[in-house]
This record gives sequence, C-alpha cells and structure tokens, in this order.
Amino acid sequence: MEIRRIKVPTVLVWSAPTAVTKTDQTYLKTGDLAAWLAALKPADKDRLADSNSIVTEALFNDRVVLDRVDGDWAHVFVTRQGNRQERRGYPGWVPVTQLTTTDEELTYPTTTVRLVHAETTLLNEDRQPVTTLPLGTLLTTTGQDSEWIQVVTPLGKGWIAADAAKLGVTGADDGDRLLALGQQFIGTPYLWGGVTPQGFDCSGFIYALHRALDYYIPRDAQDQFANGYPVAPESLAAGDLVFFAREHGTGEIHHVGIYAGSGKMLHAPKPGEAVQLAPLTGKLAPEYVGARRFWQ
Repeated sequence: MEIRRIKVPTVLVWSAPTAVTKTDQTYLKTGDLAAWLAALKPADKDRLADSNSIVTEALFNDRVVLDRVDGDWAHVFVTRQGNRQERRGYPGWVPVTQLTTTDEELTYPTTTVRLVHAETTLLNEDRQPVTTLPLGTLLTTTGQDSEWIQVVTPLGKGWIAADAAKLGVTGADDGDRLLALGQQFIGTPYLWGGVTPQGFDCSGFIYALHRALDYYIPRDAQDQFANGYPVAPESLAAGDLVFFAREHGTGEIHHVGIYAGSGKMLHAPKPGEAVQLAPLTGKLAPEYVGARRFWQ
C-alpha cells in the first residue's frame, strides 16, 4: 500500500478526471484555490453541486492511500476522512502533481500541531513566506518556543507562529467551543465539497470544526448521523449536530447544522448562500430527523 501526502494547501478531490471543465484547468496547473474560486460564476457553483464534480477536499500534509495512477491523475483514499463505503478513506481523483512522490517518516520522536485559525502562513527555514495553510492542517513538529513552532512538511522544514495552534475561543465545554469557532465563519460562502474557510458545504463545515478541536468524525452527513451519540430534542446543547432527511424526515439524510441554542442552528445552506444562523423552525423543520453529539 503506497502512501503519499498532499503538497498544496488544499486539494480538490474530484469524482472523476472527466468532471473537470475548462474553468478548472488553471487550478489544475497552479493549485491556486483562491484564484479558482474567484473565477467561478454562480452557474459553475451550481454545476459542482448538481453533478457532484468535487466530492471533498484534502489538506496540506494529509496522507492519502494511492490506489492507482491514470495519466496525470491519481485515484486516492483520503485517510483522515471517514467513509462508510470504503475503510481506507474518502475516495476520489487528484492531480498527480499535487502529491508527494514518497511518504518519508522521521526516525526520531516527534509531536504534531493542528492549525486552528482560518489561515496560517508557513515560513521556510529562513523565515520567508512559502504558502498559506487552512484551518485544520496537521503538521509534524520538531521544536517550539513561545513564539515559533518548527515543522516538517512536504515542502521541507519550516516555521509557523505559535499562535496558529491557539484556539482563541473559550467555553464551558467543547460544545461551546465548537459553536464559538463556527460563528467566526458566518458569511463564508457555500462550496460543494468544501472543508476549508474558503468555502464549506454543510457536512464539510461540521467536519472542519470538529477536526480543529481534534475530533475526527466522518466526512458526510449520512455517516455523521450514523456514528454520533444520539441526543433527544429536550437535551440539545450548543455544539450538537442537527440533521434533516428527505421525505419529511424518513428518507436519506441531506443536511446537517450545529445547534446554536435558543432554537437556532449554524449551517452552510446551499450554493449561492453563506454560513449563517437560522431558526430550527424554518423551512427545514418538517425534515428534522434527530441530533447527534461527538464532543463528549
């Protein structure tokens, strides 16, 4: 089993190489997600959702299982994203150029650090900016002081500011902290398949918040509902997940939000909209199917 790592800040994981359109070609060459997003028109964003072109995203330094290579594309399994249909991780296609050629392990003891801000600058050994990494990126550390953390990455040794690993939100428990972290992203645009602050889909938003607090939960809403601890309506607390299903709550799970207290939820609704607070008594109310908790 070959293991590779992601070597760009965020990789789009495609359902198939044929899902790529002319609009996406620049991203494939540069790996510049921000530029790709800026070029997307509303119709393009709708297309991504309607055709399931992008199934998820993987973050810098994430491990993937390399299944096979077909020309310029690699079929991989993203190991940190649970999926009920594949024990190796979330399946999809990525450009070969966005993967490392090996997965070298350090022979001496190390620790890891998780980035908890929307964006963190990665510096090289000379403290010069290299790239910008998103929330939830996990890095191997080899040293630290009060101001800087030394890291080992697919791009070589480097540095990040120590503050990048300090959450900066407080609460009585992790449910409160999940909600407080999520509220920082109100206004973030919806992006089908997105798991970063550059764009979230509904379950990607939930996955990203939990990952930042070191809770590894499944990637998709259906799997999140199947794995969390059930919570009765009268016991809902901040940070609990609320789920909605088709056919008036009897069919397939299609949406998830995070309970925000006072009868509201925080969620990423749909293409063309942004992360927002909404009442549980809104148009989704007839499709409510239950709540789950991962933070205890």
